Amino acid sequence: MTQPSMSEQELAELTELLELAKITEQKAKELCDLTLEIDQKYEKRLAELRVAEKLKLKVAGIS
Repeated sequence: MTQPSMSEQELAELTELLELAKITEQKAKELCDLTLEIDQKYEKRLAELRVAEKLKLKVAGIS
């Protein structure tokens, strides 16, 4: 049994869908990278605040 071939329109639609899927994948990767950068920035900031708080407590004489 042979597979029926696709029409030109079906092939064009599938090609367009493939291109949209590639664009979506790239945008999702970019968004993921951005959220990782934001996460790292705020994790670093939280760590700095914790260290500053510990230093402030030590200077105040509270351990």
